[in-house]
Amino acid sequence: GPFAPRLWPVLLAFCAMYASRESTLWAALVTGLWLDAAHATVVASAADPVPSAVPIIGPHVLACLAGAWPVLELRAALYRRNVLAIAFAAGTCAAASALAFVALAGIRAAYADAVPLWGTGSGAAAVGIDLGSALYTAVLGLLPARLLHETLPAWDFATAGPRFSPGVRIGRDP
Repeated sequence: GPFAPRLWPVLLAFCAMYASRESTLWAALVTGLWLDAAHATVVASAADPVPSAVPIIGPHVLACLAGAWPVLELRAALYRRNVLAIAFAAGTCAAASALAFVALAGIRAAYADAVPLWGTGSGAAAVGIDLGSALYTAVLGLLPARLLHETLPAWDFATAGPRFSPGVRIGRDP
């Protein structure tokens, strides 16, 4: 069908569950830049009748930031060491990101684009497909979440002492 699981929400949710707020927002920014660069948009102008593919930087950046935000707010209520919590956070991240992307693309389509950034069809259909993909991501994200939990020591997240204070980590002297 039209639904496709994505790995980036699982990774971003994992970072949001363990990393500091600033690190998570930077990870969301980098993820959004990567997604914007990877998804070029076909643009045609009156001066040049041949359409060209141009990456539009911004919509995925803001959408990834919007996707990371609810996970940052929910992480205090979730048990971090549980892979189901990471899968739930990944689904939440993907859903919030999808809603923000379609909203931003809709605003842009109102004044700049003949074809919206989500492609052909209505915004409601794009939201429905993205929410289905978010659910699919949450279900299939259990395996990558388990693998990410196995690599937790390699990530070197701040995990001891006052919450996310610099230099305080398990197994290190201050």
